[in-house]
Amino acid sequence: MKKLFLWLIIAVIIAVFSLVGCKEAAAEEEVATEEEVAAEEEVAAVETTAVETTAKTYPKLKFAADKQWAFDIMFDAFEAKTGIEAEITVYGDEYKAAIKTGITTAEGFDIFTWWSDFDIIDLQSQGLLEDLTANYDAVEGKYPQGMKESFSVDGKIYGVPCQVGAWIAFYNVPLFEKYNLEDPKTWDDFITICETLKSNGITPIGFTIDGGWTSVVWFQQLFATNYPDAYVQVLGGEKPWTCDEVKQTFELWKDMLDKGYFSDPGTKVGTELPLMMGNDEVGIILFGDWFSDLFTTNEVMSGEDYNIFAMPPVNSSLGKTVLFEVSPIVMSANSGNKEAAKMFIDYWLSDEGQQLWSDTMNYISPNSAVSSANLSVDKVKIAKEIWGDPDADMIMRLFESTIPTISTPACAFFDNFVLNPETYETQMKSLEEMASAAWAEYKAKQ
Repeated sequence: MKKLFLWLIIAVIIAVFSLVGCKEAAAEEEVATEEEVAAEEEVAAVETTAVETTAKTYPKLKFAADKQWAFDIMFDAFEAKTGIEAEITVYGDEYKAAIKTGITTAEGFDIFTWWSDFDIIDLQSQGLLEDLTANYDAVEGKYPQGMKESFSVDGKIYGVPCQVGAWIAFYNVPLFEKYNLEDPKTWDDFITICETLKSNGITPIGFTIDGGWTSVVWFQQLFATNYPDAYVQVLGGEKPWTCDEVKQTFELWKDMLDKGYFSDPGTKVGTELPLMMGNDEVGIILFGDWFSDLFTTNEVMSGEDYNIFAMPPVNSSLGKTVLFEVSPIVMSANSGNKEAAKMFIDYWLSDEGQQLWSDTMNYISPNSAVSSANLSVDKVKIAKEIWGDPDADMIMRLFESTIPTISTPACAFFDNFVLNPETYETQMKSLEEMASAAWAEYKAKQ
């Protein structure tokens, strides 16, 4: 009986301890559950905030362009990433006037295509452009300094690259192979090519003054590559057009004309000139790399019918100097949708954005991280030997290196020279008179 009583006491003690243990475990479980709930609520709060940030609604971006390019593809990709839509407007001849009128208020375009150097200065001096310097932080080191300087005023950057083009020599591949010609490394090499082609009844250089501006091509090439410092000074209004360097440039050009290196200046730029290459009538055509689109239109094929080289200077002590052009996309300082606009600027500068633009437009991207593998043969060569050459001196073409009231009228004097090379000194004096008046008017407005 005593043993039974003892066992009962032991059983009660075990039951009590078991009950206490269960209650402690339950309490611990309850505390753990409360902590988990709190943690889950905190995570949920963060996730909700993130969703709200991502799902923020922006007005449509208002974008304007002066050309009907594939901007819709870029904005479609941007919308897929951000949900931000865009409204694209393309203007004709009235483009500059429409932009300048509209961007004075928040109702105008948020972002738009423009021109570099003095055209950037024109809008920035009126406080109409947004500073985009900080947008380059994420892509530091990927864009050429010379390109960024063409968008800059007082050390601040006001544009991102839309279209970049190097001015290079397209050469006829079949003719070069037939006569065992190679890319010229020196001016003597270049002259040998011209003489070889001429002696075989082929016009060495396809050339034209068609369109009222194309005569600038050879003047700027000979001037910039042989006298780069004087080129910058003359076009910047710091040195007269009657200086020795300009005279020597005209004399070199005259010598080439006198030797019969150039085709008829009346050749049509968009149709006849590309076909002259395709029909093996000319050996070399000097133009911006965008001229390859005209070859494609006329079924003259990259790599098969033509390729490129950089023109050498007369002075062999000078390095590789290549003229280039770049048109930017800029942002209105009065934009009513700045946050979304800057998000698009970031996307445009990004590796992803530039790769899409390069692949879509068959353009060489100035972003060094972007692959050129999908481009045509000539552009792969340009990307490697010109943009990819750290020793190449890139100089802005004439149209952006001076004010518009000089660059456009100057072409008429170049035309006059081509039609009558003996008049080069007269053209120099006329250029100086025109430029002096234009600079005086420009400075009076500053």
